[in-house]
Amino acid sequence: MDRRIDAVLGTLWRQSRFVSYFYQGVGFHNENSIPTIALSVLNARPVLYYNADFIDGMSDEELIGLLVHEMLHVVLNHDHRTYRAEDLYLQNLAQDMVINSYITGARKDFFSRKDRQCTAAALVLPPGLPLIPGVYARETGVTDPTWEELYRWLKFRQRNGAGVTVNGDYTLPATDRAADETLSNLEAVSAAFNPAGTERKSGMDVIRFNGREGLVFIDDLDQIIPTGIHLYLDRVELMDLDARKSALVSMAGRDSEFSQERACQDICGIIARARESDISSWRHLLKSIIDYSAQSSEWTYSYGRFSRRHFGGGIYAPGRVFREQEVLTVAVDVSGSMVMTPSDIEEAFGVIEQLMGRYRINLVCLDEDLFVPEYRDGVLAPSHADGRTFVYRKDDWKRIRTGSGGTTLFAPLFNRYMKGHREMLVVITDGQIYDIERLKRYSPTVWVISQGRHEPFYPLFGRAVKIGAAP
Repeated sequence: MDRRIDAVLGTLWRQSRFVSYFYQGVGFHNENSIPTIALSVLNARPVLYYNADFIDGMSDEELIGLLVHEMLHVVLNHDHRTYRAEDLYLQNLAQDMVINSYITGARKDFFSRKDRQCTAAALVLPPGLPLIPGVYARETGVTDPTWEELYRWLKFRQRNGAGVTVNGDYTLPATDRAADETLSNLEAVSAAFNPAGTERKSGMDVIRFNGREGLVFIDDLDQIIPTGIHLYLDRVELMDLDARKSALVSMAGRDSEFSQERACQDICGIIARARESDISSWRHLLKSIIDYSAQSSEWTYSYGRFSRRHFGGGIYAPGRVFREQEVLTVAVDVSGSMVMTPSDIEEAFGVIEQLMGRYRINLVCLDEDLFVPEYRDGVLAPSHADGRTFVYRKDDWKRIRTGSGGTTLFAPLFNRYMKGHREMLVVITDGQIYDIERLKRYSPTVWVISQGRHEPFYPLFGRAVKIGAAP
């Protein structure tokens, strides 16, 4: 092993036993045919290929940051979640942005093991790596996105000719950690790196070595971005990396010192959110999103404050007061394609009905047009009265008149009905949204996607939860 690598691994052991355990099961091979580093699999064992000249050109702290970066790709299951039929460059860019922003936000206390001076090392990255652009949070209201959410946004901007120049305007994930000091590594971020711009010369290049193929990032100055290469791995190799991750978590459970590290606690939490789990996980995710975002304010009436206008006539009537009340608007797609699988609607409303004790739920329906339902002959049929609301009661979903074969349009919901609203919007749909690029952004929104949809759904705003899937 290269003496430099050996020394860095020794330093890493003193800083984080958690990250060190991961790399104790990884082989290191000098490979000067690649420009940076690449985490792969060789003979069923994870291996990190590295260019000796590349790692000699950075500090120990930066190299350790890159090692954490590569480990997080495995932890977050990124290769398993990549869609080969989609834009591979933008997908890998979104993955890197999410990881780099997490590392930057966690830099002060990711390493909780302290030295003799009772200080913990900072986690840093080489200068010039892309972070989540600040404009993303301003447009979507999401500060801690999954890479899939960020990818959809990047793809939308690229299609509409809007670039995303990374020049110090960035978003860090929502965190309780201090992040107010100037970041020295961000000062060197290249303003020429325009990953989603239409004038991008190349953005990426294909690297081939030892019969393998992968992507390397290149900025508009044709300089290689100092980060890892994204290699294409087959299913067996991905399973080998998963095994390394599982062994890491298993060791965490047996080593008390190991499991008390902040890095261990953080990353085990990330793994728990990223791994496949039982069908109930999507329900917990949906409820947690709603609980976090669903408060709204409105006027109501209370006997605790009488009406002065009627009191003079001897009538004790409730007065109008302003109070905080939690309200949800639930919009359900009841087109023919959606009601072919009524079990999805039942699953979604099963979660909604668990929230009825705390929230007042206003129901609207989407078919060829939006309608507010009303009871008519024992079913919920479209109401033609403007400005009304329908308060949902248990099992009302069973009575909705459904089944139009026409195209479902969502613009009436977002561009007209929700205008002036502030409450949480839950949209239950199969994701067949033909006018999605015409929708006005509404925050907060959560999309509940039917489990029968096989292709990925990337909302332009809000969060998406797939029925029956892990978060």
